[in-house]
Amino acid sequence: MKRDVLLYGLSQSLPAAQLLQWAQTTPGLHEIPCPDFHRLQLEHWIWSNREALGTTILDVGVYYPRRWLGDGYVTVGEHEEDTKGDLLALPFHEDAFDGIILTEVLEHCADPIRAVAEVRRVLKPGGLLLVTSPFFWPTHGIEGEYKDYWRFTRQGWELLLQAFADVEIVACGWTDEGAAAYDFMRRFECQGFMSQTEATTGYLCTARKP
Repeated sequence: MKRDVLLYGLSQSLPAAQLLQWAQTTPGLHEIPCPDFHRLQLEHWIWSNREALGTTILDVGVYYPRRWLGDGYVTVGEHEEDTKGDLLALPFHEDAFDGIILTEVLEHCADPIRAVAEVRRVLKPGGLLLVTSPFFWPTHGIEGEYKDYWRFTRQGWELLLQAFADVEIVACGWTDEGAAAYDFMRRFECQGFMSQTEATTGYLCTARKP
């Protein structure tokens, strides 16, 4: 399925250009299949936290494994991951991993609260969780593979991550063109006053298990 994206590399936004250059020139980095600004921000955020993730790292439900994270990196999921497993019942013992990556998966999970609790169970005390889910994003379930249930606000993330410490929730930025397009749509679709509206393609959430 081909994605209908206008601004692959065509944006005049400096941050987008810088991230695209990073993705194309960083040695050992896997190819980013959809280099839109949202995905570039997400992947750069993970790359920037690579040392903080530790040596034993679990990546849940990832289609394009981040093998550059080292020998202690493993994937789990229901497709072609290293280990077959369900996010609601991960096949690992408690406190098994230094770091866990859970990106763009929770919106497909029928019980995200239970899923986050299960991730916390297999994370070591002091371990780092990097978790994301799209917010201002189209429905993207695939018939016969997975459904698309949820979108989480900043307050929703605070609720999901309330059992963690050092929680940081960062909204993804827009390209200059995306910000202008959103503001134009916001005015016509009655989405509220600019000062009262937080619209972003997604949130990048960092948290540690106490």
